[in-house]
Amino acid sequence: MSGHVLKLLREAVGMTQERFAEALGVSVAAVQGWESGRRPLAAMSAGEFSALRFTLLRLRAPQRLLDALTLAINADQFIGDALTSRPGEVQADAHLLGSWVVSRPFTGLIVWPLAAIPPDDFPDASSRRGPTPAGPTLSAEERRHLSQHLQAAAERADRRSEAGLLLARQTYYLLGFGSSAETAAWLVERYRKDRRIVRSERGWSAAWPLARSTASALTRLGDPEPMRAFIAERLGDDVSETANLNYWAFWTGELSGDRLSDSFMAEDPITAWRGDRLIRHLLDRLTGELGFIELNIHTLWALVLARPDLLTPERIRGELKNHIERLLDENVVAPRARQELEALRYGVAIATR
Repeated sequence: MSGHVLKLLREAVGMTQERFAEALGVSVAAVQGWESGRRPLAAMSAGEFSALRFTLLRLRAPQRLLDALTLAINADQFIGDALTSRPGEVQADAHLLGSWVVSRPFTGLIVWPLAAIPPDDFPDASSRRGPTPAGPTLSAEERRHLSQHLQAAAERADRRSEAGLLLARQTYYLLGFGSSAETAAWLVERYRKDRRIVRSERGWSAAWPLARSTASALTRLGDPEPMRAFIAERLGDDVSETANLNYWAFWTGELSGDRLSDSFMAEDPITAWRGDRLIRHLLDRLTGELGFIELNIHTLWALVLARPDLLTPERIRGELKNHIERLLDENVVAPRARQELEALRYGVAIATR
């Protein structure tokens, strides 16, 4: 990933490999090696990497890509460790996905080679000509090995501990981007097992994030029912609604800082973030898989209830109103989601007065 991000940075500043090498004071072969992955950026010394970043800053490289470069090196190391380990040797109690709540940018970098889905805010490479790949790639065997690694980690995760639940739910989320029938069947089986072995409680519990991520993975694979069950069983009280909003705030970058466990979802006050970025994110995601649409409708409803002033901008009200009318006309969402759409329509009308 890091080599491809470096290539995007070079292209963003309008330089050929030759000119970029000259600006860095290195050979063209070095730039080609970094971009192809033959010379891992992770092998650079701290001083060399700082010099690279400083040069890119001086060339006015986009900040979002500069931030992604460091994350991409970490993603390379994560995938590299997974590919060099045997599934039977996975250490669940020391796994990265059980010790850190991964951010949306980091997740996007892992998903990129796994499912050929580029991060949302990266330049579109689909129009490029020639044999150059549009993004980092893994072979079919490497994708299979990575999936097996994630499955082994999830199976060994201790559902009695906070770290084990975090590990399981983050592996489920990543595996939801897989396209194989075997992965889909495995996720369905894990969903059934977890509902048997993990105590199911209405509203918030330590297992709430696991239920959410499992439902997300299965929704991505075409089954909206687990998400509907999650909305019905796990949302509704103040703590679970706070957890849902805090999760989204973290995911969209409004709630900043690293988190070592999922407990922040229920514990952090929602006054710690504003909501402008979140409402924009949700408005852009009212199409696609039905389960996600219904979760996004519910989250919009809860967000507007908590932050009615987010409807002050006329543009936001108009866009939301158009989505509401379209979704009601299509008549495909569940009755609860329709009720929430009606409530949102009323909220838009009140805010317009």
